[in-house]
Amino acid sequence: MKHAVETAHYPASQPLDQPFEATVREGWGVWINFMREDFLKATFTRRADADAFAQKHNHGGQRGQVRRMWLLVNETAGEAYAIDSDGAQALQGVDLDFRHHQRLKALRSDVLSRLSDAELHALGLKRS
Repeated sequence: MKHAVETAHYPASQPLDQPFEATVREGWGVWINFMREDFLKATFTRRADADAFAQKHNHGGQRGQVRRMWLLVNETAGEAYAIDSDGAQALQGVDLDFRHHQRLKALRSDVLSRLSDAELHALGLKRS
């Protein structure tokens, strides 16, 4: 049985054929070795944040390893992409704050729960 490993990667929303404003920035990735494979667990712009996160993930014989990496930051869409990746996808998003997407989902859920059925309908949504 294969278990999903929670990583800092997510599908990019940037279409490949659409130009965007970008900058190159230095980042720090925290890599975890699990079942003889390295996974990018989180990405940070500050080394101190990466070190602190890596220290939290030193358990069960696993060690969080901090590695320097270069990021292409999409200023238009507010996404970041690891420049040195496995090349499986042309643009694979890297979350600079690992909890960012979970917070956005929780915030979205909270906001939607406050809307009336008519407001949800106007947005093309319905209660699930």
